[in-house]
Amino acid sequence: MEVHRRTPERRPYPPARYNALLLSCMDLRLIDDIVDFMEGDNMSNRYDQLVFAGAALGVMQPKHTAWREVFFQHLDIAVQLHGIRDVYIIEHRNCGAYSHFLGPEFVYDDSPTGMRLEEDEHRKHAFALRDAIHEHCARRRDEGGDHNLWDIRVRAFLMDLRGSVRLLTKEDAEYDA
Repeated sequence: MEVHRRTPERRPYPPARYNALLLSCMDLRLIDDIVDFMEGDNMSNRYDQLVFAGAALGVMQPKHTAWREVFFQHLDIAVQLHGIRDVYIIEHRNCGAYSHFLGPEFVYDDSPTGMRLEEDEHRKHAFALRDAIHEHCARRRDEGGDHNLWDIRVRAFLMDLRGSVRLLTKEDAEYDA
């Protein structure tokens, strides 16, 4: 479902009530669009931002395993210091890190089929990270952590190169996630 920057009725999820952690890609074409999106979600000065090439794929890929460690260490600190309760994962179309990590077959054209396949690939990696975040939070609760503090919502988005954003949902998936 497409999400518009400043139109609340086009935000099909409840607003974040606390601070958030934002994971985005390093792509310099979208820095200002990401800031606009977060401002449109009433998140100005209310989020920490981590940047990894490939966003969710960057965190989860096996080539640079330290990236995953860094992400979860930062998540722990952000929860404790800033009380974050939401994680926003912003993936984007035409991501060079996808072809870098996964190979040239993960370069998609702008046809409807190419766009659907690209979105499905981003959804797969964003949801894998979402599941890993939920598992991490469950471990923190099991270790005696505050249940409310470690109850974190994760939202995944896909931004195009004009700054338009889609909320990635399971209902839109072409595969069974």
